[in-house]
Amino acid sequence: MIKGLVPLLAVLMYTSIAVAETSTTSHPEPFGIPDWFKNSFLDLSEDNAEATDEGKHLLVLFTQDFCPYCKALIEKNLTQKKIRESLDANFDIVHLNMWGDREVFDIHGESTTEKAIAKALKVQFTPTLIFFDESGQPALRTNGYLSSTEMLASLEYVSTREYQKRSILEFLRDSPRASARESLGSQPFFQQSFDGYQVGSPIALVFEQTDCIDCDTLHECVFAKDSFREQAELFHTVQLDLWSTKTITLPDGRSIPVNRLAQELKISYTPTVVLFNPDFSEVIRAEAQLRSFHVESLFEYVSGGVYATEPQFQRFIDTRADKFREQGKPVSILGTDENCKAL
Repeated sequence: MIKGLVPLLAVLMYTSIAVAETSTTSHPEPFGIPDWFKNSFLDLSEDNAEATDEGKHLLVLFTQDFCPYCKALIEKNLTQKKIRESLDANFDIVHLNMWGDREVFDIHGESTTEKAIAKALKVQFTPTLIFFDESGQPALRTNGYLSSTEMLASLEYVSTREYQKRSILEFLRDSPRASARESLGSQPFFQQSFDGYQVGSPIALVFEQTDCIDCDTLHECVFAKDSFREQAELFHTVQLDLWSTKTITLPDGRSIPVNRLAQELKISYTPTVVLFNPDFSEVIRAEAQLRSFHVESLFEYVSGGVYATEPQFQRFIDTRADKFREQGKPVSILGTDENCKAL
């Protein structure tokens, strides 16, 4: 059973990554795939059976060329002793390129290609990690870069088979957490309901909770930036406490407790930002440690209606980044922002 789509882990500890900001004229550096990954014939059904026989789980890692998040995951996370030990002991890792043309046999043994299986599994961000159980069902997936503490928690959740007992959110809720603010952050563009909603406006739901390190970081490093607020002003943005039992009336007229809404939307972590079109149909969500440029791009992708003609967000953000570079504007892909040392 799918236990959730993993994201911006705010229920764990401090984010540890801080790498240099990319220049305005160069693209991210390439990275290599570790030689200790499984030597696979790209038959995921066979790989999963072999992993099961060894008491392990199959882990499929999707990347793309020149992806700084992938580079950080591979070079910074996978070189850490505890992470490497857990991976060696509990997982067989198979690497696939999101845009690759190699022939792959999927988890059911059907012939396909790397890019086709990525599309079928709705891979929108890289890196994406998908952990499979012995029956070939995703036990957990993580969309986007994870800090080392977040990754360790994910590995523990799967390797101990906690997914058979409870959701990843429940697992993390019961884990020790670093101290954080005891109240939700505030922003001038936040609404607490749909009162005053202007029909035809796109909608953003921001799920947070108290005692949430990554929520605080999102406020400080993304929401507080003028460039982001320009995008946010185009939306009706509602801030929601993940655990609240308060009833909210949605644009379609339905009333529902916030925590029930979170369950319906399969919100697994905080913060999660879900973007909807004016018909209140979900378009895309941010569920990973995305920097301000990426979050701004998500909002522009929806407000500009680009998703209607370009279903691949990654293509849109690549084009947007190239335009910024041509204009001499900085593109912070995975770096320490001058105004935010937390990243």
